[in-house]
Amino acid sequence: MDIKDRIKLLDCEKEVTGLASELIGIPSVNPPGDMRDIAAYIRDYLTGLGLSVSWVEPEPGCVSLVSRIKGGDGPTLIFNGHMDVVPIGDRDRWSWDPFGGEIRDGYLLGRGASDMKGGLAAMLVALSKIAASGPLSGDLVFMAVPDEETGGRMGTRYLLEQEPLGDACIIGEPSGLNPTIGQKGSLWLEAVASGVPAHGSLSPLAGDNAILKMEEVVRIIYSLWETEWPLPDHARSLIDLTASILKEENQTLPVEVLGRVTTNIGLIHGGEKINIIPSRCRAEFDLRIPIGLPVEHVLKELQARIQQRFPEGVTVTPKAPPFEANYTEPDHPFVLKVLSAITEVAGVPSRPTLQWASSDARYFRYRSIPTVQYGPADLGGIHGYDERVRVASLVEAVRVYSLLAYDFLGSPRKG
Repeated sequence: MDIKDRIKLLDCEKEVTGLASELIGIPSVNPPGDMRDIAAYIRDYLTGLGLSVSWVEPEPGCVSLVSRIKGGDGPTLIFNGHMDVVPIGDRDRWSWDPFGGEIRDGYLLGRGASDMKGGLAAMLVALSKIAASGPLSGDLVFMAVPDEETGGRMGTRYLLEQEPLGDACIIGEPSGLNPTIGQKGSLWLEAVASGVPAHGSLSPLAGDNAILKMEEVVRIIYSLWETEWPLPDHARSLIDLTASILKEENQTLPVEVLGRVTTNIGLIHGGEKINIIPSRCRAEFDLRIPIGLPVEHVLKELQARIQQRFPEGVTVTPKAPPFEANYTEPDHPFVLKVLSAITEVAGVPSRPTLQWASSDARYFRYRSIPTVQYGPADLGGIHGYDERVRVASLVEAVRVYSLLAYDFLGSPRKG
């Protein structure tokens, strides 16, 4: 039996579920974003495999880990995963302990089970199998990063600014059997409306209410959803393919978000006192931009609409540096290798799809590093209550990561 056949039969359920459960049991909520406890646990796991580990901490608590299995002079593959998870919200609305890591009815339960401590554990177990089998024909780099949920500035982006690290990257983000090869762009905006204060008892005959101005600004920004933006043919083809796959899988995700600018008002604050006509209102908006549509086009169109309605008294500006939609070509050799590994392990065809949100994948793609996201997933609970993932998909992921490493880097050297 060759090594690929052995990988497809790899017995690792107890190991991967135990490790994933331990990771869930170490709260690594971001914000606040202190990753030192979980990073120390993963560091000890890696050193226990005989691997050296770099501890990178550009800001207190914002820890990344980098470990490398040295091989020959072939290409370098990166395994990337984030340690942080989003807050749990209202604890009473969970059906189980969000940090319990319980195994029940074939599922691993808890915050991060899907996003992405399940994928992180599967990568670590795959590393353990690869490290024990002997060096590959190229290097395998493992990166555990601290801040994907808050933009990745001090994690993946920081590491890639120090050195390029690799030739291709697999990120353990939740995807299920159809990995994601691209994602929408992001434009976070801050809108400020200025008014004229007056005594509240004189409204609406006196003053100029900044909150009412902001109400109109919200409607203008939300009108971007209704706009039919021209998209190039290659972008439309990828969007249509993803939509068809999601419909086949009966996913609850509204597929319309893939080809449109989505808008969300996430924060608003205005006024000084109940009986004063507000002189200022501030709001923050999260816009996601389809592939094939430059962020600058959307921003200019929006600002023109705002300016037409409010020649003065309203400003709309980026709150953070925008980033463009990005993707790896669906027929790229690395993408095909990922699809092949998933198909071999799962026994069903795997197809490339687009991600409706965003992740650290953009930092690799901006550096022309082909990048695919694949990991165990139960998409319904991500960032919500009762997050979970199937145990079988954890085992499947270990096998896929291992098979991909051997396929991309070459089998262990002999002699």
